Amino acid sequence: MNVIHAYLETMFSPYPQTPRMLEAKTELQAMMEDAYQGFVAKGASHNEAVGRVITDFGNLDELAPVLGIAGEISPQLGPETSPGTPNTAASSTAAQTNTPAYPAVTLEEAQGLADAQQRTRYRLATSVALFVMAAIPLIVLPTAAESGLLPIPQNAAALIGLLLLFVMVAFGVITIIGLSREFTPFARLREGKFSRNPVVTVWAEDLAKTHERGRIRALQISVMCWVLSPAPVLLLSLIPAHSELEGLWGVLGVAGTLVMVAAGLLILLPASWASTVLDTLTKGGKRPEEDDDDEHSLVTVIAAFYWPLVVAIYLAWSFIGNAWGESWIIWPICGVLFGALAGGISGIESYRKRHRRG
Repeated sequence: MNVIHAYLETMFSPYPQTPRMLEAKTELQAMMEDAYQGFVAKGASHNEAVGRVITDFGNLDELAPVLGIAGEISPQLGPETSPGTPNTAASSTAAQTNTPAYPAVTLEEAQGLADAQQRTRYRLATSVALFVMAAIPLIVLPTAAESGLLPIPQNAAALIGLLLLFVMVAFGVITIIGLSREFTPFARLREGKFSRNPVVTVWAEDLAKTHERGRIRALQISVMCWVLSPAPVLLLSLIPAHSELEGLWGVLGVAGTLVMVAAGLLILLPASWASTVLDTLTKGGKRPEEDDDDEHSLVTVIAAFYWPLVVAIYLAWSFIGNAWGESWIIWPICGVLFGALAGGISGIESYRKRHRRG
């Protein structure tokens, strides 16, 4: 009901809070809540019911005669103003601050974005996981052929591993391209080129709160997977060395680490769709000079090349120096360094944002 209450507050905010207007707002709230309960009883979800209620009762100009307040709202109407339209406040604010007057986001747009985000969450997670695991065939198959576990030449195994890598990456890229088409109607929302709507904000906060418990649980499991991701390398390094299998255990440990990282992403990303919607719908109304401030976190940018570089260093040291028994030390060291780096950068970014806003 928070969304309906917020919508009513926005709808009546431009008008004097006279006793008759307050009474009309109470009557309209009761009508909207009754309609909401009726839609839910017929099988509609919370989001669907809220959307239909606001669609049916969202025009105060049409409802004014029924509520007996036509005379009270008519003097307030200007030539380009519609009662209950949240764009008025956004436009005046934009004019005062000399910012672009982006159209306000509507509840219908917000619900469409949420539906697309929920519908595509597993495909997105699968694509990201494929990118993480794409190197596994390339590093495992040649070593397995060299150890005699695969009855094929090592060069052939390397070629097969390379082909599988390309197939996995290509599948992930094709999936991402397909997902981008799903979000084409909401491009302006994802780019932040809209004015905030208090009704939509309350709706998005309610949506995120509904799914927050599942997201926190997924985050806990994912963090556990990432913290324990060096475990396969550590455990397999303890296996007594055998001449033909010594290199294979180390490679399998790296593959296990990548699988655990991918598993954490597969768990977390689908559970974060509602919070992603909230973040998207609350970043609008920025000034032009602020558009790029929060677009990419510095930690995310660093992570994008940090861990692939760590994997490359580990594999180069292990293969070239035949140091599978020693090279595992890279993982705990780099993990601690990245944790310290991420914590420091996040603290600096938070301080800069608070200082700028203050």
